[in-house]
Amino acid sequence: MEMQERYNHLNQFFKNKFGEKTLKICIDGGFTCPNRDGKVSTGGCIFCSSKGSGDHLSSVKNISTQVQHYFKSYKSARASKFIAYFQNFTNTYDTVENLKLKYDSALIDDRIVALAIATRPDCITEEIAQLLKSYSKKYYVWVELGLQTSNDKTGKLINRGYDSSQFTEAVNLLNHYQIDVVTHIMVGLPSENFEDIAKTVDFLNLHEIAGLKIHSTYVVENTVLAEMYRNRYLQTP
Repeated sequence: MEMQERYNHLNQFFKNKFGEKTLKICIDGGFTCPNRDGKVSTGGCIFCSSKGSGDHLSSVKNISTQVQHYFKSYKSARASKFIAYFQNFTNTYDTVENLKLKYDSALIDDRIVALAIATRPDCITEEIAQLLKSYSKKYYVWVELGLQTSNDKTGKLINRGYDSSQFTEAVNLLNHYQIDVVTHIMVGLPSENFEDIAKTVDFLNLHEIAGLKIHSTYVVENTVLAEMYRNRYLQTP
């Protein structure tokens, strides 16, 4: 007897939605973060490197050029439909006018069928939601929100810079505009245990979200978390 999957894999979701294999084009939009430039805090989250989550991304800053380079690479031969994915830092942290220019700069090929935006809950506004909704006439649009944990005490420890109530507000606003939300959580954050993870799951079940990314906490060089790790585990007796 074939075992039924307990969750819907992303690749299968894309096949069901677009009729075939669909791949992400990971884009560096040249953004920063209010948790880095002083608006909320400085230094970013303790696990975040100097390039955000984009250490693997192209160093080319021109967005259209990044997309063009992708389509000239071997990667584009693996599929015929693609997603423009603004990945590192906070990809709604700018004026609406500049956001539109950046998003438009990525949507330059008819093979692109979706627009995905990674950001923070405290950087979702009514105007930004309206802008994102405007793309849904042609593209499937979703927003990826970093929550990491529902425990606001842990949120302060990791220097997240927003509380869980702001996550709820952002999800509700995006739901209002019928924009799907994918949430990021992290397993293994400092001071957290299984009970904290279970509470985060219970918290998420109170929200209407379309998808979940579960990240293992890993230590990246030249981060505050790396220093914390060394101080706690690698001290000479």
